[in-house]
Amino acid sequence: MIKKTFMALTLCAVLLTACGKNETVNDAEVPKSVERQEIIQQEPIYVSEYAKEYFLEPLDKYSWEKEFDTEYVMLHFTSNVVADRDNPYDMNQIREIFEESEISIHYIIDRDGSAYCYIPESHSAWHAGVGEYAGEEKYTNKMNKYSVGIEIVAIGSKSDMAQYLEEHEYDALDKSLIGFTDAQYDTLKMLVPDICERNNIPFDREHVIGHQEYNPNKNDPGELFDWNRIFE
Repeated sequence: MIKKTFMALTLCAVLLTACGKNETVNDAEVPKSVERQEIIQQEPIYVSEYAKEYFLEPLDKYSWEKEFDTEYVMLHFTSNVVADRDNPYDMNQIREIFEESEISIHYIIDRDGSAYCYIPESHSAWHAGVGEYAGEEKYTNKMNKYSVGIEIVAIGSKSDMAQYLEEHEYDALDKSLIGFTDAQYDTLKMLVPDICERNNIPFDREHVIGHQEYNPNKNDPGELFDWNRIFE
């Protein structure tokens, strides 16, 4: 039990660079697929056609029903590299991080481009944490209420990962594990415009943002992420 608890806390370290719960309110094998047809309505559509549904349950533990229209899409990266440098992209372990941390995300994109919906767009997820944006007081520490969050399963640059891995640990990583895959960019090019169109969000860099733009203390999606590949 002690070993398991220590591992859970270690696993949270990387994910917490991307996600936060500090706001006032309240085919790959991925476990616990749950059908929730009462949430997935035809008008409006709360889950993109480009994603499979693997909702975190119970939903009210990881989210709350949206109070405001969605105005932004926020991108993050995550992995299990702190605990498992040889196999940092095991989706079962990554899901466990969310479940044990009680943080959440709307969508997560695997290395092969598969997209999964953990929280439907009808609900706010715990992903943005504290920060500010566009000089608007309403977003300060409250971006969860106004955004859809997407996690991309990836490892950032040496600089991005410096607070989690020693230099020699980073240098020892399989280089193929670093950065983002073509399949992930292909999925983002479909998923992000779909979210924007259905929520009447302008599809541009002012409204599709990185976590680091909201909170400069964060480093995702990081300096290896090529924003041009979403908008090309």
